[in-house]
Amino acid sequence: MTASGVGRYRALVRISGARAPLILSTAGSMPIGMYGLAILLLARDGGGTFAEAGRVVGAFSLANAFGAVAQGRLMDRFGQTRVLRIAVAGHLPALIALVLAARAGSSAWVLAALALCGGATLPQLPAAMRSLWTMLVPDPTLRGTAYALVAVVFEVAVVTAPALVAAIVAVFSPEVAVLAAGTLATASVVGFTVTRASRTWRGEPHEVGWLGPLGAPGMRTVIAVLALFGTAVGIVQVAVPAFADERGSAATGGVLLAALSAGSLVGGLVYGLRTWPGSLPLRLPLLLLALGGLLALLAVASTNVLLAVLLVACGVLFAPTTVVGSTLLDTVAPAGTVTEAFAAMVMGIVAGTAIGNALGGSLIESGSFEVSVLVAGAVAVTGAALAFVRRGTLRVQTQA
Repeated sequence: MTASGVGRYRALVRISGARAPLILSTAGSMPIGMYGLAILLLARDGGGTFAEAGRVVGAFSLANAFGAVAQGRLMDRFGQTRVLRIAVAGHLPALIALVLAARAGSSAWVLAALALCGGATLPQLPAAMRSLWTMLVPDPTLRGTAYALVAVVFEVAVVTAPALVAAIVAVFSPEVAVLAAGTLATASVVGFTVTRASRTWRGEPHEVGWLGPLGAPGMRTVIAVLALFGTAVGIVQVAVPAFADERGSAATGGVLLAALSAGSLVGGLVYGLRTWPGSLPLRLPLLLLALGGLLALLAVASTNVLLAVLLVACGVLFAPTTVVGSTLLDTVAPAGTVTEAFAAMVMGIVAGTAIGNALGGSLIESGSFEVSVLVAGAVAVTGAALAFVRRGTLRVQTQA
């Protein structure tokens, strides 16, 4: 890392009013990384198969995707405080109901319905923090580093989340892991919404149709491409615990998934250190093409150690891919839709992940780990092709 590169991050942290919401958004991002594995193990402990457990996780993720967009639109219009507090008021009760249903041996459909409620009310602190950076950082060059920091902060949180879930499950149970995540989310939102930056932030008045930022062709391209990216990731999220389960313990999958996030953390830090050459519309398909090749390479793994090394390599491309997508929002999203546009982008990723979770469970049940990761690689390459074909929509802000 160069001094000038590190100085970019240092300058962001020193901005007045940024430190407290940054720390709280980091804490509030950790539950997002915890829920996938915790709910998967919760559903499995209740007697479900990997396919059924994958569908429960998928229901949570899918509801989170649509809830994110709804919260983003409301925050753009009414500010962050009320929206985040109302959401979190329903989040922890939904998780408690999910845990009680799992302990009672309820069917996967009942668990999925309760997971929908928990996912829809998951407070969107990452989207809120990105909006604060837009207000706090007027310099477009430094703002690019701020967007990278959003991804880095997210990875700092989630890199430890799967391992934390594995530890909680080993000492206590999946039920405790789910409830711990919900408690942390609630406390983080309460703290975040009392910071001055969050209380004073207001969206820019704007007039868009009911589709919001999705009325712009470039937004639809970003979301579709990152949905495919999310699908590839979702397949791997289910395939990795299954790989570990075949070798003795599904909970070990948490440590392996942490390796994936560790790679993403490194990739995000390096990406934010400098201004990279080349255009963003071409950088996006190149990143996805490289990712597709690395995901397919996971099929050669025969031990946990080798898989962990390959997962780190894959993860290095995760954060740069999402940062490029986030930066493109400044070009393709209509003015005044900053929170909703970012939430819609996240929706694309999370909805894709939900599809990938369900697909990954089915691939594991009917095929194998090797088939699953090869399919994940093919999905990422498809995203690269779509991004390249529609690169023209990413160059200027347009409306349908």
